[in-house]
Amino acid sequence: MEGAQEVLWEGRDMGTGEDVRAVLGDGWWEGMLRESGELERAAEVRCPGAVRRLDALLQAWAVGFAAVRPDVVSPDLAASRRGLRADEAAGFLAALDARVLHVDSAGFVVPQAFRSKASGGRYALFSRNGRGMAVNLEYLIQMAAAAELLVDHGVAGADICFEQGEFDAVVEDGGGLPVLAMEAKARVEGTDGLLELLNSMLRLGVNPQATARNNHRRKYAALLNMAARGPVVLWLVADGARWAFDAKVGAGTLRLTPRRDNHSLVCREGGG
Repeated sequence: MEGAQEVLWEGRDMGTGEDVRAVLGDGWWEGMLRESGELERAAEVRCPGAVRRLDALLQAWAVGFAAVRPDVVSPDLAASRRGLRADEAAGFLAALDARVLHVDSAGFVVPQAFRSKASGGRYALFSRNGRGMAVNLEYLIQMAAAAELLVDHGVAGADICFEQGEFDAVVEDGGGLPVLAMEAKARVEGTDGLLELLNSMLRLGVNPQATARNNHRRKYAALLNMAARGPVVLWLVADGARWAFDAKVGAGTLRLTPRRDNHSLVCREGGG
C-alpha cells in the first residue's frame, strides 16, 4: 500500500472521503459503511429510544446548568445542526448505566472509572450560546468511547488516561508505555470530522510537509512519537464509526494499517 499511497497523494489538494477510499481501498470503505449500519442497529437493540431518553436528560440538566451559571439567561438549548444520533446516545447512556460516568443535576460529568487529566476531571455538557446554551456534543462520544474501552474491550480503568496530550484518551501498559491512542469526533463527515482527520494522517505519513490542520499535524507528531517507542493502535471513533489502525514507524514517517480484528484493540503486537 505504501507505494500506491505515495502516487495517490502526490500533488493533490486536500480531499476527504474519496481520497481516503482511494488509499485504503474499496474493501475497507465498504466494510466501514457496513459497520456504520451495524452500530446504529446495535444501538437500537441495546438501548431502545436512546435519542429520546438522552434528549430528555439533557433538557433537565440544562435547567440545572442555567441555574448555576449567572451568565446564562435561558435554559433553552440551541438546535444542533448535527442533531443527536442513536449510537452516541446509546453509548453515553450505557456508560451512565454502568456507573462509568456520573452526571450531576447541572450537566457536569465526572468520569468514575478511568484516569482524568491532572488539571481537572469535571466536564460540562453545555456551553453558553447567546442567551441560552448548546450541547458540547463531542463530549458525548468521547466519554462513551472511553467507557467502551473499559466495558467492551476489557481495558483496565487505571490504564485509560482521558484527555492525555493530543488525544482524547491514551491507553498505557503496566509500565506506562502507550499502546493505544483514541480520538473521537462527533461525526464522520464534515468540517473537523473523522474522515478529515484520517485523511490528514495518511497524507502526512507520505509527506510530513503536506497541507493539514494544525491540530491534525500535532496529533500526527504525537502518534509518531508514540509509535517510535513501539507498535500503537490508533482508534478513531465517531457516531457510527470505530476505525482501528496499527501505527508503526517506517523510514521516519508514520504508517497506518487497518486492523483485521477490532476486538483486540490493545494487543502489543500488530495484526489481528
